[in-house]
Amino acid sequence: MGRRNPLLQGFLTRLSVGFCRLTVLLPLPAARALGAGIAKLAYYAVPRIRRIGMANLDLAYGDTLSRAEKTAILKESVRNLGLVAAEFGRIPQLAGGTMEHAFRVRGAENVDRARGGIFMGGHLGNWEWLAPAGGTVGINTVIIVRGFDDPRMDLFVDTVRKGEHVETVEKNAATGPMLHKLREGWMAGILADQNPRENGVPVRFFGAPTWATVGPVLIAKRAKVPIYPVSMARDGAGVYTLEFRPALELQATGDLLADLAVNTQRCQDAIEAMVREHPGQWLWFHRRWRSRERLEREWQERKARRET
Repeated sequence: MGRRNPLLQGFLTRLSVGFCRLTVLLPLPAARALGAGIAKLAYYAVPRIRRIGMANLDLAYGDTLSRAEKTAILKESVRNLGLVAAEFGRIPQLAGGTMEHAFRVRGAENVDRARGGIFMGGHLGNWEWLAPAGGTVGINTVIIVRGFDDPRMDLFVDTVRKGEHVETVEKNAATGPMLHKLREGWMAGILADQNPRENGVPVRFFGAPTWATVGPVLIAKRAKVPIYPVSMARDGAGVYTLEFRPALELQATGDLLADLAVNTQRCQDAIEAMVREHPGQWLWFHRRWRSRERLEREWQERKARRET
């Protein structure tokens, strides 16, 4: 895929930075209303959102939900993304401890603070607030991020995200720095709910076949640390709950390929359970069930090598 026109990149960066700074100046309810309003416009103005989102909901829920119920979930999903965007600029305030009214913490006792671990989540609720909210209870997290085409956008977003208890590492160069932080007792934050282009294994998500990243499982195996499913979902009053769930039980038979498949499926099962609790707060208009011919070919080649 080609890179965007530099003029367009610059315009989008200025627009995004301006929006972020505006929402910080507004009271939180007004900022959320602005984000929700823009999201509503996007829902009707961008047919791809409705097409992909409804196809995914049909695949995941079949006839168990009516068309009206699926439409409501999809509209709420788009609205949720608008809220995430509107709340992004408040990360420094959140990390600084001035937004205790906006969230609560549940299950912190499930996390072994004496060692590193993997915080595995998805694009559910406000995923951008996960790490800084954890920092308010003394948990240090290094998060994997994907860079933007415009380095100015990269710098702005990275500056907002990073803080005393949060560091970032670029996805394409994450393994070494992340392992170093894990050895120092930090947590590694990974969003593992999207369809990967590489390093994937076949899984079932909402009962349908797809692909999932092996990242959390491989890093946990290499660093000998647990994987904790985490989420930050919003209630009807607009208050988030940062929830740390018990560590997953991981299979360790010595058969690397089999263990990767089984443990990655357990990760996806945990993410699915969190999505089912709050379906309207998940990113339904991502092509989660997209086929990957290259991943299929590579997976079959690995299986064939193991059997010879």
